[in-house]
Amino acid sequence: MNGLFRDRRDLSFEQGTGFHGGPSARRKGYKLALWSWLASFIDALILVAVSCVFMLMFSMIVKTPVGALMQHLFHSQNQLTFFAEVFVMFAWVYMITVRSVMGSTIGEWACDLRLGQPHERLQISYIFRVALRSSLILVTGIVTLPLLSLLAGKDLAGALSGLRLFSLK
Repeated sequence: MNGLFRDRRDLSFEQGTGFHGGPSARRKGYKLALWSWLASFIDALILVAVSCVFMLMFSMIVKTPVGALMQHLFHSQNQLTFFAEVFVMFAWVYMITVRSVMGSTIGEWACDLRLGQPHERLQISYIFRVALRSSLILVTGIVTLPLLSLLAGKDLAGALSGLRLFSLK
């Protein structure tokens, strides 16, 4: 039986999570906050692009030109407010869903940022902490808490929610 796997002894099945080597060389403080802003910008671009695709699909379903639909949308303040509320709710659901499944949003993944350590992602409380962190950021107006984090040089949303943002580089 020992001879069966003799040729496979030198294989390494270590998964490259990027958390090896300790935190000394990783981005911290202001650098981490700036990379978090870049990740948020990428996520905002993705959300705008998905909104445009849904707007285009909606105009095709109701057989209305996109220009007329956009003109009707921006015609009154109430409709624009409703569109903004739907956009923010979609952003909240996107943040919680993608972070719960992947450990980071697409923007955070592109910037090599992750929420929590790998062992934390396997806990049931991870999803609730992701929801709390995302809700705190949205409730404070999307810009306020990240701006305070940038000025303080540390992850305030992570300190409040118990789910810190980590850099893989």
